[in-house]
Amino acid sequence: MKRILFITAILIGSHFAKAQDGWLKFPISKKDSVNAQPVKLNYSAKKGKVTLHQDARLEKLNDFVRSGEESVEGVKIDGYRIVIFFDQDKSTVSQQKANFLARYNDHRAYVDYVAPNYRVRVGNFRTRLEAERLKADLISFFPTAVVVKDKIQLPRLP
Repeated sequence: MKRILFITAILIGSHFAKAQDGWLKFPISKKDSVNAQPVKLNYSAKKGKVTLHQDARLEKLNDFVRSGEESVEGVKIDGYRIVIFFDQDKSTVSQQKANFLARYNDHRAYVDYVAPNYRVRVGNFRTRLEAERLKADLISFFPTAVVVKDKIQLPRLP
């Protein structure tokens, strides 16, 4: 008996719920659109002037965020890089990049910012195996080195 009452209550409730959805429909009904006025555009009006008042600190903030980026040249493809170091202090990250380049000057190093850390990524490897080979050499100097998928620059041809 309880089941029958429960099912009946559900059916009656769903009927009333269905009756309530008419007010959400778009466009509005014809009786509501009788009083609506069409919008007229005036194309012969004089042109306006926009003055932008911008805080000078916004440019400095933009320069700060973009300061870690290096110029991107050429086409980028899917590949691998090694993240050798990350920290919140940009000067520490720059020192680690210099340490890497002093030991391995034949590879490129990139510093980028992923909130809240700066990170040093090295190499342009087409396969994970090539990246793992260099990582095996780096692990003694940079114990937190990790191979990651990334968009890389096309390797230079000899």
